[in-house]
Amino acid sequence: MRRVLLFLLLAPLLLVLAAALLIPLLVDEEQLLDLAAEALEKKTGATLQVNGEAKLQLLPRIALAMEQVELTLPGEAQPDLSAGKLELGVQLLPLFSGEVQIQRLALERLLVTLPAAPEQEAIDTSQLSDAQLDAWYAARRDILSEAGKGAGLALAAPMALEVAELSLRDSRVVQMRAKGEPPQIIEINSLQARDLNLAGHPAPLSLSVAVPSLQEGEPPVTLALETTFTVDEGTQRVGLEALDAEVQGATAEPVKFSASGNLDLNRVVADLTLELASGDTRGTGKLRFASFESPQIDADLHLTTFTPALLALAGTDAAGDVAGDESSAGADSGDAPLPLAALRNIDTRAKLVIDSARFDGHEITDLRTQLRVVDGVARINRLSGQVHGGTLNATATLNAAYNEARLTTRGSLEKVDLPQLLAALEAEPRLTGQASLTWDLNSKGRSSNALRDALTGPVKIHTEDLVLEGMGIERMLCETVALANRESLAAELPEDSAFEAFTVDVQLGDGKARLAPLHAELANLQLNGKGSAQLDSLDFRADFNARLEPGLAELDPACRVNERFTAIDWPVECKGNLNGDPGEWCGVDSGEIVEELTRNEVQRKVEKEAGRLFDKLLKKD
Repeated sequence: MRRVLLFLLLAPLLLVLAAALLIPLLVDEEQLLDLAAEALEKKTGATLQVNGEAKLQLLPRIALAMEQVELTLPGEAQPDLSAGKLELGVQLLPLFSGEVQIQRLALERLLVTLPAAPEQEAIDTSQLSDAQLDAWYAARRDILSEAGKGAGLALAAPMALEVAELSLRDSRVVQMRAKGEPPQIIEINSLQARDLNLAGHPAPLSLSVAVPSLQEGEPPVTLALETTFTVDEGTQRVGLEALDAEVQGATAEPVKFSASGNLDLNRVVADLTLELASGDTRGTGKLRFASFESPQIDADLHLTTFTPALLALAGTDAAGDVAGDESSAGADSGDAPLPLAALRNIDTRAKLVIDSARFDGHEITDLRTQLRVVDGVARINRLSGQVHGGTLNATATLNAAYNEARLTTRGSLEKVDLPQLLAALEAEPRLTGQASLTWDLNSKGRSSNALRDALTGPVKIHTEDLVLEGMGIERMLCETVALANRESLAAELPEDSAFEAFTVDVQLGDGKARLAPLHAELANLQLNGKGSAQLDSLDFRADFNARLEPGLAELDPACRVNERFTAIDWPVECKGNLNGDPGEWCGVDSGEIVEELTRNEVQRKVEKEAGRLFDKLLKKD
């Protein structure tokens, strides 16, 4: 038994020693090189040229090692491929019959140079007429359709080697760019794959790449990936049984995601089930990417929080265009042109549920939205959520298909907490209570300021438990009543205004908000009026007529009113800026009121005296 075990242990070693002695005698290296090149070309269509040394090595495995090699792929406009070292691991027994069967392919310092895409004349869509834009959309759809025919047939070519092991180290892909711009480089630190085949058997793969930034000083974007996949040559489909990846540098926090699904190589379509994590953000859902179909991106995702990584749904081309527009002069002022060209490059449908999303200090919880963007038209068919304690429901359409964008939106915001809203706007919280509003608005323009100034349509606002701090309307009127009564105030009057009701109808147009009617009710008076506000500066003016009630005397005996006071309108004038101090907004023209009271008193006395004279005449008769 011991001899049998010893033989089993020594047999592999003896075979290797025998191969070391016999193979150099039986195989000519030049002939082996030709056979290897022939096998490589037969499997992949690539031709091999060796400019350096080529030799057969036996340890740690039988392989043909070559230096300074070049690979030429079949077809026109193919990339240039060269490698500092290429190692073809071969099977032992076929060598004795003069046949090369590649078992392992290892490359070091591979350089893939992709030629720049043919330079195409840039089309400035802002200079096209509406009819020309319609023709441009139609032509783009035709081009997309034609480009999709057979687009992915070559993607499975590396799998045709059917090697047990593929290794790639210290390599890079260089994408040349037009007009002398610096090339885009992808550094492949390592790629390891095993059991490559076209028969649908699982093949594990790991990949580590880095993409240096084209902006000086910015960190590279790195990707680390592990997956097991299958390829079916007959259907040209790739199945992802499991994929785990981590991206760093694209966002503030690394993005980790896992996926499973299928890729159709012929149609260049991916249907994936995703899980992602970035900082405190977690997400699950489904994503379909179709290069040559519409929509190109179709997403159904649930996220715990909003993350900028979600903007990748728009596509890299669109994202780059948006970034360029935002950096242009005048973007901060709102006068910069809207990124219409970027929007026209997006073809996305998305259904999103986000537990918490923050936009410029405004947090929306339980955010749900359904949107479709295609041919420059963005439709938000649903937008709902909770914001500042209130409930948001809205729809909107931004039609940027033509050079003058058109906006339509309608919706409601119910019972929003005013202190929370003002804090988010970084304004001093001088209002407490809740506000609700509905709107149905339209606009058009080429910049955000133009859209704002062209807004038309109604907005209706009503409030609950509204308190305006620092502006006591009852106090102002009480002081005026005391002046008319020729008495002094003794009590401490309220500095704030507590409204039992406050409603306003707003009509937007010509850059203004026309406020009519304005209606307010306080404990001891009512206000009715109208006004207007400038949308750009937020300067406003409003004129009210106040009607006093006898209960005003409860504030101070000097504020008592009689029929003379309750029979007239007490003018209250308000003006200022909505970002200003409410205490300086409103005032009462006491001189006008006293004059009105005097005029009414004279008229009352004249009417009383005329009545007496009339009575005397009747008695004489």
